[in-house]
Amino acid sequence: MTFIVTENCINCKFQDCVAVCPVDCFYEGENFLVIHPEECIDCGVCEPECPADAIKPDTDSGLDEWLAVNTKYAEIWPNIDEIGNVPKDAEDWNGKPNKAHLLITGEESPEIHSQKPIYDAGDAPEGGVTGSSYEVEGARIVGQGIEDGDTVALTPREPYPSDGTEIDGLRIASGDEA
Repeated sequence: MTFIVTENCINCKFQDCVAVCPVDCFYEGENFLVIHPEECIDCGVCEPECPADAIKPDTDSGLDEWLAVNTKYAEIWPNIDEIGNVPKDAEDWNGKPNKAHLLITGEESPEIHSQKPIYDAGDAPEGGVTGSSYEVEGARIVGQGIEDGDTVALTPREPYPSDGTEIDGLRIASGDEA
């Protein structure tokens, strides 16, 4: 038996578990932690420390996929042995279901990547940009009524089926939807 990190850690990444691990078997991705199954000594001290209840014994049913995720990324991601930066919105993500698709692995599916247009920083999509605009990770976004010096806040929302293109996690509406 070993302990593994499951879906609820995605975007939470509290790391209380890391502080108590006696063998330093945690590895850190951008928005998720994993336990190296071969390094874990099955002591279980991490499980009750996780505020997200994301650490489970691999003997629990239905966790084969998460055992595979832990095994794979423990070989790729860097080892951590102390609490690092916890996302500011970690508590907002705690307990939200169906987060598996949000896991950032550092590997992109060619299919998903091919759907994202790629712009060099400062370039605008074909057809030019009219009106005020701002840049987000290399993509120029047109905004109505934006003046120089205005602050633009982007807030996450559930995508609509009619949404347009996704650029590095930012979904750009293709019509009048907002």
